[in-house]
Amino acid sequence: MNEFDDLFNDNPKQELITENNGIDDFDNFVDKQKHSGLLLIVYFAVTLIVSLAFQFIVSSQYPDTEVITENIVDVVEVDILVTDNTSGSTDYPYIFHITGSLVNNNDVELPVVYYLIEFFDAEGESYGVYTYKETDVAAGAIIEMDDEIETSFEFASYTYEIGFDVSDTFYTISNLLPVLICAFAFLMIDKESFKADLNDFKKKKKQYIGQIFSGFFMVYAALLVANLILELIGVLGTSENEMAIQSLFSNDPLQLFLLFLLLCVFTPIVEEVVFRKIIYTFIEPRSNYIIAIIVTGAIFGLMHVLAFGDFIQSIPYIFMGLTFGYIYYRANKNIYVTIGVHFLNNLFSYLIYFIAIVFGITI
Repeated sequence: MNEFDDLFNDNPKQELITENNGIDDFDNFVDKQKHSGLLLIVYFAVTLIVSLAFQFIVSSQYPDTEVITENIVDVVEVDILVTDNTSGSTDYPYIFHITGSLVNNNDVELPVVYYLIEFFDAEGESYGVYTYKETDVAAGAIIEMDDEIETSFEFASYTYEIGFDVSDTFYTISNLLPVLICAFAFLMIDKESFKADLNDFKKKKKQYIGQIFSGFFMVYAALLVANLILELIGVLGTSENEMAIQSLFSNDPLQLFLLFLLLCVFTPIVEEVVFRKIIYTFIEPRSNYIIAIIVTGAIFGLMHVLAFGDFIQSIPYIFMGLTFGYIYYRANKNIYVTIGVHFLNNLFSYLIYFIAIVFGITI
């Protein structure tokens, strides 16, 4: 081969094809960025609009929440008695007896009246929060509290809070509606990309299904490491986000079905599209896949505790987000793989709470 060989190339269009492929790749990149931007706008717009709509409904029905809360009073002061557990349990050597009465002195029925007790050790570190809830409390009704809790600790002090809230079903629907709308909007806006990922999934079905199940165990291992870190730095109990989810579970078939849709179906779809398909896709071309995994993992973790402010509890969620990002990268960025892993992870937690509620097990 010499310097004149290119003059006699049998395929003179090769250079043009290469250039055109570069143009096509660039156009494809720009198109993906536009779709990602649109998806993100839809996500924030739907979340904001639905949130404001539900807040308006609540404020219209209960215009002065402070007065309503003040009118829920102690009739008999709540008392907490600590005794030894006579069952001989080594895991739970103490029993808290919680007794007392509250009255709804408001003129309206309240969907939920709650009594929160936060326990502290001698150093002022929180052991966790106990919640007593009564639903459909009529005007003037008296709530009799008489409960026992098996625990592993003996507290030094506690604080309590009395309040009211909307029904669990209302709260679940207010969280379900935006992710349901977003999921269908995402599928419509980015249907070509979803279709391409689906075709790819079908071609490599065994490989991707294997990655879904192995990814589930990777997430579980990551959570074990994260919880070990929390224990080492002296952080006890679960996150406020997790407790809020747990509090929504009740022995009501409709509520359990709505929670399944929220936690296991639509939340995995929307969160994976937002954190992987949108944010990851935006970051990776501008840096590399490692930076994209770290940033999306950090944002994923912080978003799960932002509303509650217990940022130290973001560690498990960050580890989970990092694992999802790595799985997404290893699965050739097929969104169905991380949605599948996210589904299994949430389903596992859902089944734990479901079994506990149905069989009356304390967790």
